[in-house]
Amino acid sequence: MQLDFSSSSCPTRPLQKHLWKMRYSGLSLLGFLWMWIPTFHCRPIMVDQLRMDAKNLTRTIMARLQEHPSQFLLPMNLKVSGLDFIPGEQSLESLDSVDETLEIFHAILSSLHMDNMEQILSDIENLRRLLHALSSLLGCNARKSVHPDTLGNLTEEYAKSPFTTEKVALDRFQKNLHSIVKHLEHTLSC
Repeated sequence: MQLDFSSSSCPTRPLQKHLWKMRYSGLSLLGFLWMWIPTFHCRPIMVDQLRMDAKNLTRTIMARLQEHPSQFLLPMNLKVSGLDFIPGEQSLESLDSVDETLEIFHAILSSLHMDNMEQILSDIENLRRLLHALSSLLGCNARKSVHPDTLGNLTEEYAKSPFTTEKVALDRFQKNLHSIVKHLEHTLSC
């Protein structure tokens, strides 16, 4: 059975327009919703991507430290005094503590007069930027900078024993980088 809409007694134009609107208005709504689906998943994807980038950059810094000309393993039983202001390996509990640790080591390593440190210092700054972007995506509050007095008597100790100060700083930084990688593997919040 076929309907004939050609007769003048039937108001076909309004009916055809109404059927067309009903049929295709659902498609435009579906298209609109389809377009917005990626935005709902954008935040978790960005968080995961930033975490992965931060872990990879941390591993890159670790590799650069291992290849550094003045790097060697310190003896396990070495007793060092006066360098307590250089953070030892610590369990990092938040992105703020990671950022603070990186800020302290950036200040320490830039104060020491070691060769071939420019790229490592640049990598630390880039890692901090990644962590700031990650913390802002997670809705964390901004952290204030560390005060200069946290570096203790770095210049005095460095003048007394530059070789030991460099080795202790690099060794402790390497250990903290391992802790940062562990923390970034489980970071889901501030």
